[in-house]
Amino acid sequence: MNILEIMKKNLILILAITAGLFSIYFFGDRNLDNEWQVMVYNLETNNILSSRKINGVLVPNIFMPPLYPIFLFIIKKILFNSELYLTVILLIQLYFHLLSAHLLKKILNLLFEKKFSNLGFLIFLFFPLSIYAVGQISSINLQILLLLVFIYNFIKISETNSKISIVFFSVASALLMLLRGEFFIFFIFTLIYLFLIKKNFLTILIALFVSILVLSPYLVRNYKIFQTITITKSAGFNLLKGNNPLSKVEGIGMWYGYDVVPDLKDELANLRPIEKYDLLADPIFLDRAVQFIKEDPKRYIKLYFKKVLSFFLIDFDSSYPGYYSIFNTLPKILFSILSLISIIIFSSLRVNLYNYFVLFYFLNIGLFSFFFILPRYTLSLLPIQIILSMFLIKKIVSKYQ
Repeated sequence: MNILEIMKKNLILILAITAGLFSIYFFGDRNLDNEWQVMVYNLETNNILSSRKINGVLVPNIFMPPLYPIFLFIIKKILFNSELYLTVILLIQLYFHLLSAHLLKKILNLLFEKKFSNLGFLIFLFFPLSIYAVGQISSINLQILLLLVFIYNFIKISETNSKISIVFFSVASALLMLLRGEFFIFFIFTLIYLFLIKKNFLTILIALFVSILVLSPYLVRNYKIFQTITITKSAGFNLLKGNNPLSKVEGIGMWYGYDVVPDLKDELANLRPIEKYDLLADPIFLDRAVQFIKEDPKRYIKLYFKKVLSFFLIDFDSSYPGYYSIFNTLPKILFSILSLISIIIFSSLRVNLYNYFVLFYFLNIGLFSFFFILPRYTLSLLPIQIILSMFLIKKIVSKYQ
């Protein structure tokens, strides 16, 4: 086989890699920013997982999920040439994107004929926001990959008694919880739904055991430092960021609440013991967010539904650069509408895979809308939207054939 035949056979892969490299070169991040830079530096220099200093003291982190900064740190330790560091991270994320597309195709193959799975695969592979995300220092690429491992093995478990699928499902669940602290809600929901499908309590116990086993080192670390069993403690901060007099759909950029609620600074500065700062600070943010909501409930109810609308369609008041590009808004609106039509037509009260995807979709939207909606949040649900949309596209094609 000559080089031209090889290129022809792998044309889609070559185009996808080219698109990813284009995104990295022209739009990719050039350095670590904000909390990623701080946490990697503290791991490298001070051997502590910490996102901030308080009164000159590095406080142990329980605020940020640990998996992505640890991933960034491991790559940095492996590489001796710091000039290659960021490039290698972004190339790995390009690989994550390609692997995610492959996994989505495997999922679609379980649900649809080949032509529909190929269509969904191509949509995801060349979805503009997916390609753009490759070049950003963000946990979203790893999140989508793990989510697809989670979904693929959930489907396999629901159809068979594969022990290896239970293990992969459980490990992916644990890693997703270390990447996004709130994922434990979706994990519990999925276990309940899996029990309704399988009626097999042993499967649920194995999944719980394996996931807790993977989580245990970080849970033990947090218990030793904070005397509490938890992965993250940031619900109060996130609620305040999305629900204060200055907040919009995407929240309000703030440095730990000081610029939104200046009088919090003295209260937070006096927290003791200092090593439990992250744990003790979050209830203060929670109380202040609840206070704001009680003072003007109409504003925050209205804001909640604006967040829901932004998740389904677009944010009409976004401040993100390039957000209103047609390459971002048009595909997003198209697949949101296709998903909604599909849900209206096919959803029911039955316990089946389709309704699991519907409930998973709405649970994400309903939960995150309590806090704030960033553009990348909608990208995490793109695989679900593609799956839901394929049901509709299949019906349309079948009707006209």
